[in-house]
Amino acid sequence: MRIGSSLPIGLTHRLAGLGCGLLLTAASFAHGGGVADYRHHNMEAIGGHMEAVVDILKQKVPHQAHMALHANAIADLAGIADTLFVEGSQGGGALPAIWEQPEAFAERLQAFQDAAAGFRQAAKAGGDIGAAVQALGQACKGCHDDFVEE
Repeated sequence: MRIGSSLPIGLTHRLAGLGCGLLLTAASFAHGGGVADYRHHNMEAIGGHMEAVVDILKQKVPHQAHMALHANAIADLAGIADTLFVEGSQGGGALPAIWEQPEAFAERLQAFQDAAAGFRQAAKAGGDIGAAVQALGQACKGCHDDFVEE
């Protein structure tokens, strides 16, 4: 069955649905929903890498050779963390204190980025990985204590 010109009705419905989906996505992004979701996915990725690192350190898995991969991923994701908290992207576990106390939040983010870089260096150079992971965990906790809804 065709509507109007030459488009089959099924295709017309799919195109209309796609258009509505794009409008809803644009509205969500405009209100910070897309940015908050993207931020959440990045932070979950960091958490996943941290869990893998802990499994390696506790010798739950025999993948010591993967340590540098996880260290690089965490450091790379830490490197973009300061771009994930744009004004208007409140929500998704991020507390309003992030935007109310931007200097304090920036200091915590910098501490996280520094600790992630230290972990990367320790994994690359064969340094004290345990101490580097502990410092990274403390940097994560320092931010979560005041800026993340747990």
